[in-house]
Amino acid sequence: MEKNHLSAHSLKAVQSIVSAIDRRLIDGYPLVVSLDGGSGAGKSTLAAEVALQLDAAVIHCDDFFDAAVPDKDWDTYSLEQKCRRCIDWDRLYNEALLPLLEGREAQYRPYYSVSSVNGSASHLVTIEPSKVIILDGIYSSLLELSDVNHLTVLVDVPSELRRHRHNTREGNDDLDWHLRWDPAEDYYFTVLRPSGTFDLIVINH
Repeated sequence: MEKNHLSAHSLKAVQSIVSAIDRRLIDGYPLVVSLDGGSGAGKSTLAAEVALQLDAAVIHCDDFFDAAVPDKDWDTYSLEQKCRRCIDWDRLYNEALLPLLEGREAQYRPYYSVSSVNGSASHLVTIEPSKVIILDGIYSSLLELSDVNHLTVLVDVPSELRRHRHNTREGNDDLDWHLRWDPAEDYYFTVLRPSGTFDLIVINH
């Protein structure tokens, strides 16, 4: 994405992230960065620009949405269960993160829809190894990943703006999604990963 497509806040956020990464890089060892934030925060936009500047590898956490859980079953889960189960972290680690950490190419089939075979698309995503690996997605700073996560970044955006961006992206009000996932996101950033637990907070509005 070209820089002139980014707002002043976004450009400042990108430079803050790049600077934080540069300070932590160690020769010969990949640096894992979690780019976290609520839906509609603009995480993927920032991840793309950071990747462009640093030639970083980007893993989109949404590609590993746990399609084994039907929509109706999500509504029976507690807020914490939703946060921890939403992404299939074992598959993300084994199919994407581990190969990249070992300096190998990663290949996986991304989530497509619950109606497809195993919820996965027919095409493969290929990611080349890099000295910087970005985990792009909400819940990417869960403590379960703390042993491999070197930098946790919160993309901070007012909830009203995030919701507007989310709905614009989806092309509708997405009410069922908001009813199911908004409370889980609020719980995550209040109980599991409050803003004060992140290494870096950037503004993106």
